[in-house]
Amino acid sequence: MNTWIVTGARAPVALDLARALRAAGDKVHLADSVTPFAARGLRPCLPIHRLPPPRLAFAEFRVALLHLLDHLPDARVVPTCEEVFWLAEAAHRDGWSARLLAPPIEVLRRLHSKADFAVLAAQVGLSMPETIVLDAPCTAADLPFAPQDTVLKPEFSRFATATLIASSANDLARIEPYPQRRWVAQRRIAGDEVCSWAFAVEGRITAFAAYRPRWRQGKAAAFQMEALALPAVRAVSERIAAATRLTGHISFDTIVDAQGTVWPIECNPRAVSGLHLFDAMPQLRDALTGAAVLTEPLPGTLRHLAPAMALLGLPAALVSGRAGALLRDWRAGRDAVDRERQGLVTLGCMADAARFAMQALGSGRTPAGATTADIEWDGEPMP
Repeated sequence: MNTWIVTGARAPVALDLARALRAAGDKVHLADSVTPFAARGLRPCLPIHRLPPPRLAFAEFRVALLHLLDHLPDARVVPTCEEVFWLAEAAHRDGWSARLLAPPIEVLRRLHSKADFAVLAAQVGLSMPETIVLDAPCTAADLPFAPQDTVLKPEFSRFATATLIASSANDLARIEPYPQRRWVAQRRIAGDEVCSWAFAVEGRITAFAAYRPRWRQGKAAAFQMEALALPAVRAVSERIAAATRLTGHISFDTIVDAQGTVWPIECNPRAVSGLHLFDAMPQLRDALTGAAVLTEPLPGTLRHLAPAMALLGLPAALVSGRAGALLRDWRAGRDAVDRERQGLVTLGCMADAARFAMQALGSGRTPAGATTADIEWDGEPMP
């Protein structure tokens, strides 16, 4: 029997991973730097450990981690969210990297940076959109492509909250890149968006799911996912994982153009919604340990986050006249939030959403941005 510490317990993907590990007969502990109300609704209950917020109190975070690891001497740590960066650095400094299922911070930074990832993708032979690094103010005349063919985004960002698509000259004038806060300008690729989640062990993919975001809020993460079978999308994960000898989660946003060419737009070295397509199956444990390579989810499999479908999807569908489509997709799919159908996880998920929405109002962030405010990392030196 294995013992696991699944961090980022605020995230629905953390709950599905915890369910899978428990179903495999292992002991599972959850950890986070906020109170994860949805996780508290799991039945049977799982131990939940509160950690200091790493972005705000890294020294205290490291001390608390060492105490938890001493208390659970056989446990391995599986990150799910952006705390992965702080965990990798803490593990390196404090000598427990062998217990962490994540790559070193140098690899994580290379994947997280939209500038450095573009270089890596080109080096391994992937079709990467032309990407220009901006470290000083510029004008449209400084770019090799027209404003309407340009995508602008900070080098380190998430949820596409700052991304500007089909940028204008005014957009370029508004952003203020500098060496410590670089932006990238990328040639826009026309096609269909396909996302992916994978887990790798020493560079070998052991679990993989490609999916189409069926329902989402704006450009943020999907809350309904449709599984796809696209070997060319899987090849992106395989090449990057092999080149970096990666152990851990690796996720991509890609564009598939009319000719079938797959263009990776950016990489997220963490778990994303595609993990839900595995339905918390116990075999996920074998993927994490490298004992097995899992079969991909069947194409057409639909999974959704019911609270988000109700709170975000329904209002948007009513405004856009797509209420019928939303209801059809809702009926065709299955909820990944409250798999136990006891209601407590759903209520907890809504409490989590309300907490982050209130934090967003007080901080000027978006609700999505508030979910990572205490754990995100933008490439700055760690204390």
